[in-house]
Amino acid sequence: MSSNDVPKLSFERLSVRFPDRARAALRALDASIAPGSTTAITGPSGCGKTTLLRTLAGFIPSMIHAEVTGEVRIGDEPLSALDLSALSQRIGLVQQDPDAQVCTLRVRSEVGFGPENLCLPYGEVESRVSESLASMGLEHLVGRDTTTLSGGEKQRLAVASILAMRPDVVLLDEPTAHLDPEGAMELFKLLRLLQDRSGCSLVIAEHRLAPIAVMEPALWVMDEGRLVSRDLDRMRGDLRSMVRATTDRREVSSASTKQGVRIQGLQFGYEQPLIKGLSLDIDPGSILGVIGPNGTGKTTLLRLLADLEKPDAGEIHGPSEGSVGMVFQHPHQQIFERTVRRDLELEGPLEGAELRKLLASARLQNLAESPPHLLSLGEQRRLTILSALRSEPELLLLDEPFIGQDRENVAWIVKRILEAKQSGAAVCLVTHDISLAGALCDRLLFLGDEPLIGTPDGVFAKLLQRGQRAFTPGFWEEE
Repeated sequence: MSSNDVPKLSFERLSVRFPDRARAALRALDASIAPGSTTAITGPSGCGKTTLLRTLAGFIPSMIHAEVTGEVRIGDEPLSALDLSALSQRIGLVQQDPDAQVCTLRVRSEVGFGPENLCLPYGEVESRVSESLASMGLEHLVGRDTTTLSGGEKQRLAVASILAMRPDVVLLDEPTAHLDPEGAMELFKLLRLLQDRSGCSLVIAEHRLAPIAVMEPALWVMDEGRLVSRDLDRMRGDLRSMVRATTDRREVSSASTKQGVRIQGLQFGYEQPLIKGLSLDIDPGSILGVIGPNGTGKTTLLRLLADLEKPDAGEIHGPSEGSVGMVFQHPHQQIFERTVRRDLELEGPLEGAELRKLLASARLQNLAESPPHLLSLGEQRRLTILSALRSEPELLLLDEPFIGQDRENVAWIVKRILEAKQSGAAVCLVTHDISLAGALCDRLLFLGDEPLIGTPDGVFAKLLQRGQRAFTPGFWEEE
């Protein structure tokens, strides 16, 4: 298929309003995506990027209730005229949260699920499965249980499952959010090759703009539900400098009696060894950053520290279970109640003024009675950070807390982390934001074939010596 065979995707006066929100999520948008083109959409958290992609894919209003006005067309056909089976072969959506998309227990079954539901011949299904897995570098995982995959592996699996449907237009909602730096660059190189071969159109919502440069995309900037013109340099800002200026002024409270963590000879694996003989300390009032490729055990380490997994060997000495606060990689795994208020009150009741102040600090004002599952991924993540901090934990575990956040929200999260450090908490932060990790953390643990631990500058110097530049700040700052 060439780009000449791909229809144009367009929308006119497109507006979307959710029933629990006073302000429309999308407001009278007019635009079109040229056949075979790449369009990048960026903008502040909550600006409408995810809502736009879900509407273009037909998820809104067919599966997510909202009032929609205006029209979306693919070629000459209105989306409203297509049933879901036909639409799934024209437009594919890779969602923000891969756990919300993966629906089977085996990698092969996940990629084959769509083609099998189209009742394609067995040989065609197998061909699409093999081709899609190869395009994402996942051939070696074909027999794996999907529940054992890392967040980054699930992200690439979600992309492969959409590619197996061979749609004309592929929509990707922050596809690099769970990928390590090398994986992010590799994904866009693979998508570029895919586009050259198939001619499909790509629409990509992203906060991380450096890796997408290889795609040479047209750039749309959104704000408050509109397509706007924005000074991108100002929007990105020098977050690294801001964090360093803040951390230099922060001292740990001498009155703190909180405990740290000691790990001795830790070993753990699922179907194969993952963490092998790890020993380290996380001191009270310090931040340990954990970086490294996908699938090397970063999330697993946090689960072990939270006592959600038991080590195969070795010991972990730390605070009692009630003194641990954890922010999961996927927010829906720790959202339990029907309203934002009730979810926050799992740690105890909140007076009206206290609740309003708490929500306003996280830019969640006026959402107290909203269902948490209808919040954006960025909003859900800030909600879970508020929940994790309410108990003033001795050990704070954070798994990719900056995903889905614009600069202002990243700064808010950084401030909360520094306040926890200042109170004497031991903090363990898993992140793919290498520059931020270098600026914020006292020590870094690089998990890979050869783990490294030390000061950020020391770890980065050794990674440069080993030829792993994508895991150093300079690689991204030069992009």
